Amino acid sequence: MTLFTKIYRLAWLVLIVLLIFLDRTNPYWVGGSIILLLILATIAVLRILQSRKEWREIIEEENLDKDIP
Repeated sequence: MTLFTKIYRLAWLVLIVLLIFLDRTNPYWVGGSIILLLILATIAVLRILQSRKEWREIIEEENLDKDIP
Protein backbone atom coordinates (compact mmCIF):
# COMPACT_ATOMS: atom_id res chain seq x y z
CA MET A 1 0.00 0.00 0.00
CA THR A 2 1.45 3.33 -1.04
CA LEU A 3 1.75 6.41 1.12
CA PHE A 4 -0.87 8.17 -1.00
CA THR A 5 -3.39 5.40 -0.36
CA LYS A 6 -2.78 5.57 3.39
CA ILE A 7 -3.25 9.35 3.42
CA TYR A 8 -6.35 9.04 1.22
CA ARG A 9 -7.98 6.51 3.54
CA LEU A 10 -7.05 8.55 6.60
CA ALA A 11 -8.61 11.64 5.00
CA TRP A 12 -11.91 9.78 4.56
CA LEU A 13 -11.78 8.77 8.22
CA VAL A 14 -11.07 12.36 9.25
CA LEU A 15 -14.01 13.54 7.15
CA ILE A 16 -16.36 11.07 8.82
CA VAL A 17 -15.20 12.14 12.28
CA LEU A 18 -15.59 15.80 11.29
CA LEU A 19 -19.13 15.20 10.12
CA ILE A 20 -20.04 13.46 13.36
CA PHE A 21 -18.47 15.95 15.76
CA LEU A 22 -18.71 19.10 13.64
CA ASP A 23 -19.55 22.44 15.23
CA ARG A 24 -22.16 23.54 12.70
CA THR A 25 -22.13 27.15 13.90
CA ASN A 26 -18.47 27.64 12.98
CA PRO A 27 -18.26 28.57 9.26
CA TYR A 28 -14.57 27.60 9.08
CA TRP A 29 -15.26 24.00 10.14
CA VAL A 30 -18.16 23.73 7.74
CA GLY A 31 -16.19 25.24 4.86
CA GLY A 32 -13.18 23.04 5.57
CA SER A 33 -15.35 19.93 5.66
CA ILE A 34 -17.00 20.81 2.36
CA ILE A 35 -13.63 21.49 0.72
CA LEU A 36 -12.25 18.19 2.06
CA LEU A 37 -15.31 16.37 0.76
CA LEU A 38 -14.92 17.91 -2.70
CA ILE A 39 -11.23 17.04 -2.84
CA LEU A 40 -11.82 13.45 -1.76
CA ALA A 41 -14.72 13.03 -4.19
CA THR A 42 -12.59 14.38 -7.05
CA ILE A 43 -9.75 12.01 -6.21
CA ALA A 44 -12.21 9.10 -6.01
CA VAL A 45 -13.63 9.87 -9.46
CA LEU A 46 -10.16 10.19 -10.98
CA ARG A 47 -9.11 6.87 -9.44
CA ILE A 48 -12.25 5.20 -10.80
CA LEU A 49 -11.58 6.51 -14.31
CA GLN A 50 -7.95 5.35 -14.15
CA SER A 51 -9.01 1.91 -12.96
CA ARG A 52 -11.53 1.62 -15.79
CA LYS A 53 -8.81 2.52 -18.30
CA GLU A 54 -6.48 -0.14 -16.87
CA TRP A 55 -9.20 -2.80 -16.96
CA ARG A 56 -9.98 -1.97 -20.59
CA GLU A 57 -6.31 -2.44 -21.49
CA ILE A 58 -6.25 -5.82 -19.72
CA ILE A 59 -9.40 -6.95 -21.55
CA GLU A 60 -7.96 -5.91 -24.91
CA GLU A 61 -4.63 -7.66 -24.23
CA GLU A 62 -6.29 -10.93 -23.26
CA ASN A 63 -8.96 -10.76 -25.99
CA LEU A 64 -11.61 -11.36 -23.37
CA ASP A 65 -14.15 -9.20 -25.16
CA LYS A 66 -14.46 -11.84 -27.93
CA ASP A 67 -15.68 -14.45 -25.44
CA ILE A 68 -18.73 -12.40 -24.50
CA PRO A 69 -21.73 -13.30 -26.74
